[in-house]
Amino acid sequence: MVMTRFLKISLLFALVLIMGACRELPLPFEYDRVVAQVGDKKLRESDVQSIYAQAETTEDSVALLEIYVDRWVKNELKLRAAENLFRDSEEAIEAMVAEYRNSLLTRRLDQYYVDQELDTLFTDAQIEEYYNRHPSDFRLDRTIVRGRQMRVPSTFRQVNKLREVMRSTSEEKLQDWRDMCQKNGLEVQEYNSWTDYSEFLSTLPTLRGRKYEELLTVGQLQEMRDDDGRYYFVITEIRRTGDAAPLERVRETIRRILFNQRQSEIIRAHEEQIYSEALASGELRINLDGKEEEPTEQEVVDKRETETVANEGQSAESTQPIATEPKQK
Repeated sequence: MVMTRFLKISLLFALVLIMGACRELPLPFEYDRVVAQVGDKKLRESDVQSIYAQAETTEDSVALLEIYVDRWVKNELKLRAAENLFRDSEEAIEAMVAEYRNSLLTRRLDQYYVDQELDTLFTDAQIEEYYNRHPSDFRLDRTIVRGRQMRVPSTFRQVNKLREVMRSTSEEKLQDWRDMCQKNGLEVQEYNSWTDYSEFLSTLPTLRGRKYEELLTVGQLQEMRDDDGRYYFVITEIRRTGDAAPLERVRETIRRILFNQRQSEIIRAHEEQIYSEALASGELRINLDGKEEEPTEQEVVDKRETETVANEGQSAESTQPIATEPKQK
């Protein structure tokens, strides 16, 4: 019932605002009516006026206002309930808020330095150098291959010529193979980029669940058959599980690693700069062993100047004549 009354009130003020178009409100809080209220929290007309820019019709404006007020009321009621329920934990909550604020500010400061100084360009030489220095970081968890395949119908008669050029390492002969396959409408698959061995097998008439480790041979022309024809394939390169991953396969990974390293270096350099400046200015003091702290260089200078002034004052007093009372006659 209470929620319904709030919504009715909100709809009434929606009509008032719509009739007044987008006129500016007069003096704040003088005619800025309350649309809804939860305890001492008030939602005023000026708070909801901006939502009408999203509406094209009066009906849309009313609907938007109803949704907005409903969400505002429920949120405020939940906040009141939470404050009452967790009143004993208020100090802990405030500490969490303070910690989050501090973390947010320091992250923003770090990001500011990074945005100002970070160079995101990495040369091939830098990437290759990192790869060569960390070979154990890039071990394969699966077998990968390069190679090529073709499917030939059972009735095709020029298969011997195709087989001969298909296993060649000469680019000229391989181009002849491609041209012959295209001319005769044969299906061809070339895996010039490193490919998971399971994916390479997926286009061949293989049995599910079988690993076909015996087929992992470099440079050998191999054949499989099914009812639709014959499949020929050659594996030109193999990297097995546990081998170092090829550089081209981990290039982007290394780029991200170098990027993160540069970010960390920039942040660490500014942390050291802030630390040194605070130490030099005397704003930073560290006393881990509980002993009396050593005075800073500036403090030593200040102390000497103070002692000098005091000594000069004492010397001046000692040189003045001592006043005595005149003798009575």
